[in-house]
Amino acid sequence: MIDDLLALARPEITRLIPYSSARREHAAQGIYLNANENPYPKAIPHLHRYPQPQPTRLRERFATLYRVDQDQILMTRGSDEGIDLWLRSFCRAGNDAIMVCPPTYDMYALSAAIQHAAVLSVPLIPDTFALDIDKMIATWQPTCKLIFLCSPNNPTGNVFPWQDIERLCIAFSNKAIVIVDEAYIEFASQKSCSALLNKYDNIAVLRTLSKAFGMAGARCGVVLAHKKLIALLEKVISPYPLASPVIEIVLHELEPDTLHKIQNQVASLKAARDELSTYLSTLPFVEKVWPSDANFILLKVNDAKGLVAHCAAQHIVIRDRSHMHSLNQCVRISLGLPEENQQLKLALESYQA
Repeated sequence: MIDDLLALARPEITRLIPYSSARREHAAQGIYLNANENPYPKAIPHLHRYPQPQPTRLRERFATLYRVDQDQILMTRGSDEGIDLWLRSFCRAGNDAIMVCPPTYDMYALSAAIQHAAVLSVPLIPDTFALDIDKMIATWQPTCKLIFLCSPNNPTGNVFPWQDIERLCIAFSNKAIVIVDEAYIEFASQKSCSALLNKYDNIAVLRTLSKAFGMAGARCGVVLAHKKLIALLEKVISPYPLASPVIEIVLHELEPDTLHKIQNQVASLKAARDELSTYLSTLPFVEKVWPSDANFILLKVNDAKGLVAHCAAQHIVIRDRSHMHSLNQCVRISLGLPEENQQLKLALESYQA
């Protein structure tokens, strides 16, 4: 089955011989005279040397954290690079397509547009924001190589049940790769779909340290997939995707003590999310608050533009999502620190719709 999936990739990528960087050819410690580096050290250790393309120690940490094999991991500059790698590896410009389920993360369609790939759109079922699986299966075409799902979904906040994702994996076996973007999974009660990697060859998972780990500025993401798919993406990724300072920072953040602090922060944000959701539902200008498995809340109000402008005047930035499919007059509010959430409440209480 995996060979059938590899056959979906662009032929020129399959035939491509990846760039062989100096550090990939010889990563052992010693006197480095093979990479044309400036030999004089900087104040930051190792900054004058190229890093490992896929740092061994960091790969080991991610394998433990996500409970996968090391050869199922590719480290990227955030999840966005992972999305781009899938598009560039599988979609021939002007020929192939992806499938998305709006309202969802805009980068899937944008990356497709950059690659000049078509986008098959199968909207989520209104109000519940569930996947319309029957329509997805009916809409699929042989040119559709990738199916992007965001779970928990941004901006709706809901998680897609495992049985739905498994049904898609079965339906598109040998036909397409189901890519599950789990940027917010740490805030959900459902476990990661990475546990399905050894059951289905055509599932891939995107993870990031930008959300729960509070490291958006580090730009560190991970692609999890079958080892042969990872090897294919490695042909396309830049030689040194992670900077040396980022590698060291991430290694520190994945230490047991730091992981424990992050778990506590996630628990606090989930509690704040539930409390704020209840509060928002009491406001007269709020028409609906949707349940959330993420670190944000989607709500429908009677005047989204007016509410966003009012909050901005109070130096609070929330996001109008009204332009997205089926989200007219909807805004998305991220969870902040306790004092920031309190300031938000004060701003909302002074709002006259």
